[in-house]
Amino acid sequence: MRRAQDVDCRFTGPDVLQYLHRLVPTDLEALKPYRSSLSVLLNSHGGIIDDLMITKLSEREFYIVTNATRREADIQHFREEKHDDFVQHHLLDTHGLVALQGPSSSGVLQSLTSANLSDLKFGTSTKASVAGVDDVLISRGGYTGEDGFEISIPGDEGTIGITEALLESEQVKLAGLAARDSLRLEAGLCLYGHDLDEHTSPIEAGLSWLVAKNRTGYLGYEDIKAHLEQQKTLRRRVGLIVEGAPARGLFLI
Repeated sequence: MRRAQDVDCRFTGPDVLQYLHRLVPTDLEALKPYRSSLSVLLNSHGGIIDDLMITKLSEREFYIVTNATRREADIQHFREEKHDDFVQHHLLDTHGLVALQGPSSSGVLQSLTSANLSDLKFGTSTKASVAGVDDVLISRGGYTGEDGFEISIPGDEGTIGITEALLESEQVKLAGLAARDSLRLEAGLCLYGHDLDEHTSPIEAGLSWLVAKNRTGYLGYEDIKAHLEQQKTLRRRVGLIVEGAPARGLFLI
């Protein structure tokens, strides 16, 4: 379990779907309320500004989590692409975001919440009380290859309270970013700045499954279409199995 510094925000308004559909290649209209999808924030050439989790709360409200290291670039891009007042961008700076990951996460969290977690499938979310804190958004998902939850909590006091309540379980230990990165690597999941950047398309990154085949008109569409048709793709992310040594980041100079 770790206290994450990722950035969570809400987008609301009558034109929110059209706005987000210009920025990402995923079909958000197909999402049911409180369902989530991984997606990528695109630049005009189809490169990846950031990877992000998008949860549809209603037809006029979406909840998005982005990476802390890309905060300034993401916010600037969101603002530059917002051309009217029919979409509002709310940074949830007063919220804490806690990730609880691992095969025992469901049992630990269930003891603290009013939500029935057995009804919460992977990629779905619900609002509930956790450890006496109300209006907490619980999303089932993660990046470790195991079961897990992302918990968005209003206020510092509530975030500290829930974190301390989770740590009362002997099954829960604090983990830093190095542990996250090694687990992510073992699960074959992308990490921004290593596998993804503004010069890499979703197709080159091996993320073609999140590009909706029924959509057009998003930023970088023509470049991504060419990559899908294998007209210009010269690179492709692949996995390597390292024997006899722990895997480390590789830097070529």
